[in-house]
Amino acid sequence: MDVWIGVLAFVLFLGFITAFFVCVGTVKRQSGIIVKSRIRRKTGNTEIIYANIALVVFVVLVYFKIYTFVPAVLAFVAFIIASTRIKSGITEEGAIVGTTFLEWADMKSYKLVNEKDDSNIIILKIRANRKQYVLVCDRRDKDKIREIFDSKKVAHTRTIDNM
Repeated sequence: MDVWIGVLAFVLFLGFITAFFVCVGTVKRQSGIIVKSRIRRKTGNTEIIYANIALVVFVVLVYFKIYTFVPAVLAFVAFIIASTRIKSGITEEGAIVGTTFLEWADMKSYKLVNEKDDSNIIILKIRANRKQYVLVCDRRDKDKIREIFDSKKVAHTRTIDNM
């Protein structure tokens, strides 16, 4: 039974540390953001609650001298902290949407859609990898977005909203 608990602790540690390094890689790439995306949500309550619960679990594990899951718990806290630092936007190499980096070659088309509730923003929808990715951008960046995507030869899908 102790072997399986050790294996579970190791697998959890590997999963969380991998997610942490994905977030760190994304944070490093975001230094080249040309057009920033407005992220509609800030750090959510669930992330704060998860990090605090993990820290309480860490203290309890150390108090009872159960060190098997300590690395996994610390990797989880590091992942939560790193994931809240991620910004989305458009860079010279592609677009960052959350932890996903889209290279220009993978992008099939893009569409700019007017936001009905807020006249200061515009929705950029990118079609890539058989999925649709959404960035919320400042309306003043509309021409810059078109210029960047057209220079990278990404097809533009016209809609009724933005003709």
